[in-house]
Amino acid sequence: MLEENIDTENLFKLSSEYINNILKDEEILQELKESCENENIQLINKSISYVLYDKNELFSNNYKIEMNIECKIKTIGSYILYLDKDQNFIDEFFVIN
Repeated sequence: MLEENIDTENLFKLSSEYINNILKDEEILQELKESCENENIQLINKSISYVLYDKNELFSNNYKIEMNIECKIKTIGSYILYLDKDQNFIDEFFVIN
């Protein structure tokens, strides 16, 4: 059952921690900086959804947290994190446009 009082701030905080671990990889960070012409990269909280059903059962009854990676108001990538109802890691997707 879905909680009515979802701590969205905490879910976005967790998502930021996970994506920052990815950005510690110098090759990935360099590719993002090149896409951004060495401007500052911003992580933009996009949405939090509770997935009740997904044809891939792995993602059913889980939180789906989405963030955009932007610079100069241009989206250069995205990050999706799936957490279970207890906020434990299930899977993540990191895409550079």
